[in-house]
Amino acid sequence: MAGEAGVTQARRTAGTVARAALWVMWAALMLLAPSVMGYLSYVESVPEEWGRLLGFWSFVPWSVAIPLALVAAALGHAYRDRLLPRRRAACAAAVVALVAYLGLAAAYYLGLGGDQYGLRQSVSLFERVARYAAWCLWGVVLAAWVMPAPGAAEPPASPLDGRPGADALTEREREVAELLVSGSTQAQAAEALGISASSVSTYRSRACEKLGLASLDELVPPSRGAAAQPPKLDVGRAGSLPLMALALFSGMIVHNVTNYSSLASPGHQAGVLAFPVLALTLPWLVLLGYARLQGMRLRHRETSGRLALVLIALAGLGLCAGGSQPIWVEFPSRSMVSASVPAAVGYDIALVLLAPHLLWPHERVSKELDVERCVLYLRGRGSGELQARVLVEIALGRSAPEICESLHVARGTVNAYRAQGYERLGVHSSRELADLLARDVGFVPSAGKNQPSADSEKSTE
Repeated sequence: MAGEAGVTQARRTAGTVARAALWVMWAALMLLAPSVMGYLSYVESVPEEWGRLLGFWSFVPWSVAIPLALVAAALGHAYRDRLLPRRRAACAAAVVALVAYLGLAAAYYLGLGGDQYGLRQSVSLFERVARYAAWCLWGVVLAAWVMPAPGAAEPPASPLDGRPGADALTEREREVAELLVSGSTQAQAAEALGISASSVSTYRSRACEKLGLASLDELVPPSRGAAAQPPKLDVGRAGSLPLMALALFSGMIVHNVTNYSSLASPGHQAGVLAFPVLALTLPWLVLLGYARLQGMRLRHRETSGRLALVLIALAGLGLCAGGSQPIWVEFPSRSMVSASVPAAVGYDIALVLLAPHLLWPHERVSKELDVERCVLYLRGRGSGELQARVLVEIALGRSAPEICESLHVARGTVNAYRAQGYERLGVHSSRELADLLARDVGFVPSAGKNQPSADSEKSTE
């Protein structure tokens, strides 16, 4: 058995190496084939050998398509679980794009489309589109075809393992308890298991009774307040898009130094060099000043490895974007402003969108509220399960981004539930909501029951 496993592993390794080599040859073909075609159309007009060599390298397409392919590869790695079932379609699309790119490059460089200027320009436009598509799909193929398939992941350890009474749990009780302990709400657990929310509450109560717990929160105590450890930022999560835009625009701003400073006059060199420094640092200084005035702080956020790769690729794309020819805008006062000014504006907008995920209160007064009893009370007042949990989180003093991360809901859902709940309960702020729950929660039955009592229903009429 061990020998067969070793042979299988060796075959897999050889297949991965072969695919990687073919992938590298693929890149070399896309990189050098248009250069050879351009060189063949150029060599007759340059008889000198040195001029021919320079002419060859001038046709190498060192364009933004290559860093764009790296961005596509990073995104393909981030969404690899969705990409693997479609890897055949991705590889077929990449081959079609490669053939189209090489055919259009031959038509443009070798004059296969004729000598008409208009037709040649049209072929050039389509050749660029095919080039970007071919390079992007080449990057996607890295994650879909070249990288080895992931092995079967071991099931994560359950927080119920080793607990007294865990062996007495039924399969359904264990499923409900593990979902609730992992951070799912009662409504999300009901949807995942295909049962009603009241059934989830019943299974939860039975699990607590067998485990000897008053609440499942005793297994994994929730962290609340300004000191709560936020989850890692990952691709597709709230806050990742503004961060990716920040990386892209940062690279474009830094590109201003590497490409435009040599074109400015000696008197304007200092201004050109100071522009990226101010564009990158001044918005953060404004954000820190705003946080200080509001009694808030910048909370450290970690990024996942997948998102870090995407950020690096986007920063590289920003450094290379527009690198062929600098663009300047001349105003009536004869002052020159580079085209990186729109990148600075985009950088500021991205930072504004990212700020809610970074700014948190220095301190927060702890409110001792029984979450489950408050949820039952709010359900008795006409709120749904998810809306009741959103309102309890608001009463505990959590901000909208924290609620989005905790309950896995959108920002608009939090705002809508807040407005509806305030109107239904007759309150106007989170403090009034907390006071209402602290005053009335004593009339709610114990958390072991799954429906509000009749007295609570009468009190809402």
